[in-house]
Amino acid sequence: MRNRLSPVLSTATLALLLIPSGVRLASAKAVGPPEVAWKDMTVPQKKAYMKVAVMPTMKPIFQTFDGKKFKTFTCATCHGADGADRKFKMPSNGIHPLPNTPAAFQAKMKEEPTWPKWTEFMSQKVEPAMGKLLDVPVFDPKKPVKGAFGCANCHKLETATP
Repeated sequence: MRNRLSPVLSTATLALLLIPSGVRLASAKAVGPPEVAWKDMTVPQKKAYMKVAVMPTMKPIFQTFDGKKFKTFTCATCHGADGADRKFKMPSNGIHPLPNTPAAFQAKMKEEPTWPKWTEFMSQKVEPAMGKLLDVPVFDPKKPVKGAFGCANCHKLETATP
């Protein structure tokens, strides 16, 4: 019996060792992209996927960026304090709105000393990670694609000034 089981165990062990670090295996209770598109998931499926895939992936990304600010990382970090009341719909009321034009955004980049650091973090770490988790492309202003993940998925845009 040991001889027949040994190749199976060896193969299983080898397979686990070859899985790239940082890749999360889907649990039996959670499905998600690419098996089921985010837009097609039920509310319970989205909740489970957030718990087993999104939170464990995004928490260390934010905490590495600013361990003090993101010491506590919960659903409210992204969805806002009123997230549950809004059924966790995004964009969030709890994240500051962004300028609604490229020119206004560039002006803020020059005016606000922390904006370049935050913009780099969001574009280089947050957007690619969430795009991968949701199995959608990341927004590229040079080649916009419908359904791509970008700033406006989490941030509301400021209303236009007359």
